[in-house]
Amino acid sequence: MSRLIIFKLVAAVITLTLLLFQIVIWKKLSPYVSRLRFRKYIRIAYFAMVAAGQSIMWFAVLSPGRGIDYTLPQWYLPIHSILLGINYAHFAWLLPLVFLWVLGMLWQRLRRPPTDNTITGQGVSRADFIQKAATVLGVGVNLLPAATSAAAISGMFLGSREIWVKEVPIRIEGLHDDLKGIRILQISDIHIGQLIGEKYLNFALGLMQAARPDYVVVTGDIIDNNNAFLPTASTFFALIDAMLPERRGYVAGGRVFGAMGNHDYIDDGVKAAAAFNSAGLGMLQNDVQIIGRGKGKLQLAGLDYPPLGGGRSEIMQRYFRHTQGQLRAGLPTILLNHNPADFEFLKTQKVDLVLSGHTHGGQINFSQKQNSYLNGAHWIYKYYVDHYSEYGSQLYVNRGLGHWFPLRVSCPPEISVFVLS
Repeated sequence: MSRLIIFKLVAAVITLTLLLFQIVIWKKLSPYVSRLRFRKYIRIAYFAMVAAGQSIMWFAVLSPGRGIDYTLPQWYLPIHSILLGINYAHFAWLLPLVFLWVLGMLWQRLRRPPTDNTITGQGVSRADFIQKAATVLGVGVNLLPAATSAAAISGMFLGSREIWVKEVPIRIEGLHDDLKGIRILQISDIHIGQLIGEKYLNFALGLMQAARPDYVVVTGDIIDNNNAFLPTASTFFALIDAMLPERRGYVAGGRVFGAMGNHDYIDDGVKAAAAFNSAGLGMLQNDVQIIGRGKGKLQLAGLDYPPLGGGRSEIMQRYFRHTQGQLRAGLPTILLNHNPADFEFLKTQKVDLVLSGHTHGGQINFSQKQNSYLNGAHWIYKYYVDHYSEYGSQLYVNRGLGHWFPLRVSCPPEISVFVLS
């Protein structure tokens, strides 16, 4: 069975399950709503919100594409952004509500007056046994959403707060001796916004400084949908730029660089990139920057993220051709590119190392094997976490420093530190 079919089946099951929860919740609420004057309009508004939230998920299920690279017409993009926001809110309020509903149901059972369960004769009748077994099964089924909510809550307060600083040795052929041992720190998918703020960023900044990087790179999805958080992002990058120790021998031109991701373009990507540049984060939008130490030099390239809407892969290849014309023969190349799916093309272009993000490592992993179907991202992506090496090129996919949905299981936020040799 292909990955596409598995992805669509899983998406359909999740979508139908959430729809069932919404219907059950409405049935619990309807006796109270029926007493209100505007009950008809409340019901319409409730299910309109359900339909809006579900529309995004059904689009992924029914679309002919892979569910991630589908084409959206330009006129639909503002509507899609609104529906996407409703979908995020759908998850945010539904799980706690289901959790509270289950707690209420259990409390009612505990307060139910005891019945006469005296057993006479040959024991429990078949009807009694079936009834008791059904009750036990019903309690177990009703506990499932509670367990899901508990996992989500633990992910919010535990799984998303334990940042992993991972040191990764990378060997690059022909690397100058002066560059051996140089440390390049990567962060990705910060999603600065309602869930990722100054307190979390300051904690991450301390870990980054302790890692003693020579250069810092950021591979997209810096903000989460809204340019209102650009001041917070700008402060963060100004602090990163200031934390790097002044050492002699580095090639002039900056030591903190980044590439754009899809979330950076949901609002106004041009304004976002300008703000990042002003804060000291040199944005490489189909550009090349020479970096190095001593007499050793390498080229750091970055691809812009294609316009949201369609033809992403083809546009990315055009971006790369443009950037490729700026590369110097004989110098090692590190390429910043947000989406790791593009490695299928980039690995044939003699790029030494591609740094990506986008997948968040799946956020929920039940196996440490990259090719395991116990990891949800593997249903969609061939490349989604850690290190890959094919055709003489290497790819590293960062797990992301932030998230757009606060649930991580065996997939902590990551700061990657590459030690070149």
